[in-house]
Amino acid sequence: MDKESLIVGGFVFPSYKEAQIAQKEQVNIEAIRKRIHGSDGKTTYELYCKLIEREMFKTMVGYSFMYEIRYRLMTDFGYQEQEIPSIVLPKRMEYDKVSQINQGKMETKIQHLLMVKTRMTITIVALIFVIVGMFVIAAVNPNVGYVNTRNKILNEYQAWQAELERREAAVKEKEEKLNINSEQ
Repeated sequence: MDKESLIVGGFVFPSYKEAQIAQKEQVNIEAIRKRIHGSDGKTTYELYCKLIEREMFKTMVGYSFMYEIRYRLMTDFGYQEQEIPSIVLPKRMEYDKVSQINQGKMETKIQHLLMVKTRMTITIVALIFVIVGMFVIAAVNPNVGYVNTRNKILNEYQAWQAELERREAAVKEKEEKLNINSEQ
């Protein structure tokens, strides 16, 4: 669908259906213009009132034409603004019914996503507490294996070294005794 098919009377419509409605209104507007061309104020006023009463127009093309007639009644024929019925815009257009259905689906999806977001937030907060707790336990507890592993290994090697040095000293002492006994 090209963009030009959505343009009617200088207005760009969001859907093809709205553009079609506006095109039908454009045809009706041309017929009405021929009818009121050169007519007097009373005839134009009566036509305007009938158009308002029957709610003939549904798009901006029609509303702009209604405003054009209203303006002509005030400027050319001397009507006061209070004498002329106001143009009432509809609450919802016919083509908005589909939008309402889609809006309901979107609201359901949004509620679902908000619920998922809430669950995720609770989960993330719980995980943050667990991680903070692990760091607190690691910092406070001296018996944590990974924190003091280096110290434990160094202490064990020192104990082995002391044992080896003691044995080495014992072996040297025995060697010296054997060397002294063998020299005699």
